[in-house]
Amino acid sequence: MSASRRAAGWRAGLAHAEAVTCLGESLAETALLMRAGISGVGLSDFVDAEGHRVVACACPALPPDLPSRERLLALAAHALAGVHRRRVASGPPPAARPPILLLGLPARFALEPGSYELNVGGRDFVQRLSAALPPDWAGADIEAFPFGRAAGAIAMARALQLAESRRDVIWGGVDTLLHWPALEALQQRDRLLTNENVDGVRPGEAAAFAMVTPTGREDGWVAGLGLGREPHPVGSEAPCRSDGFAQALASAVEPLRAAGRRCAVWTLDASHEKHATREVQNIIARFGDVLDPATDLRMPLKALGDVGAAALPLMAALVLQDWAHGVARDGLAVLAAGSDDGARGALLLAAREPDAAARAAHRHERKEPA
Repeated sequence: MSASRRAAGWRAGLAHAEAVTCLGESLAETALLMRAGISGVGLSDFVDAEGHRVVACACPALPPDLPSRERLLALAAHALAGVHRRRVASGPPPAARPPILLLGLPARFALEPGSYELNVGGRDFVQRLSAALPPDWAGADIEAFPFGRAAGAIAMARALQLAESRRDVIWGGVDTLLHWPALEALQQRDRLLTNENVDGVRPGEAAAFAMVTPTGREDGWVAGLGLGREPHPVGSEAPCRSDGFAQALASAVEPLRAAGRRCAVWTLDASHEKHATREVQNIIARFGDVLDPATDLRMPLKALGDVGAAALPLMAALVLQDWAHGVARDGLAVLAAGSDDGARGALLLAAREPDAAARAAHRHERKEPA
């Protein structure tokens, strides 16, 4: 990493992002349809306790009756194959040693809540995914982070530790809520979005990954990272003040405050739940000094469903795609996501040339000549 980028606080590059979602089998397709306002909502084959089919955001490339473990494997393998193709096409030779894959996973794969250790199902999935990697990624070390939506931030903290290593580092996550035990647990807590219950979660599924690099042909940079824990998450009897998100975001946006800069692209993992809406309201109230008045406030899980551990990597991939095509409002982006157990994470991303990217987006909106 160059001295100027170090001075700017840019800690590691992101490149070669790829994703698969309910809207597309590629990041480009997903980003295009998201900008068009398309939603991937449809009826699933799951039937709730009232006899109604569950509305969900399922990947159309997967058979509807495919078991959840197989869905996870297919989603992850497909997205990772896309990252591999982009990595090979970029030109620089691969690292001499196999890569390190930092893998966000559903919390149900943890041996116990809040544990890094995987249960039997998690270990089996990691072994099967290892066997499905491209041949020249054989022998990759896979470090799993079974923390749900906050997994991406926790995995990124590890990625930043490894960014100066001589090995390729892959960061991302995969998840599916099209898993009957997960749906049943949501329904038992009145958290499943239905026609009768508008205060709930819409199940989704996705996988998203990117390469983390200290130099090279990066598409964006990690400029800030924050972690936190909400003492009163969803389901708690005490009111949520969003202290966990405030803690995570305060660390992530520190470079903005230090530079007296506002950001006009914010992406949050808010769903249709009232609890999530209140967290967004609390965040806006606390971070008005770095929130641009013309902010493009994005909540992609409303269109893509709750994608769990893929949330932050997918948000990051969508931002990188917008920068690549010059359609972003700003050359900086704030991302935040939180797990049901209270874990919270936030990222500040910067484009390769953030000021130039911001000027290009401004010209694009006003149709001014370059």
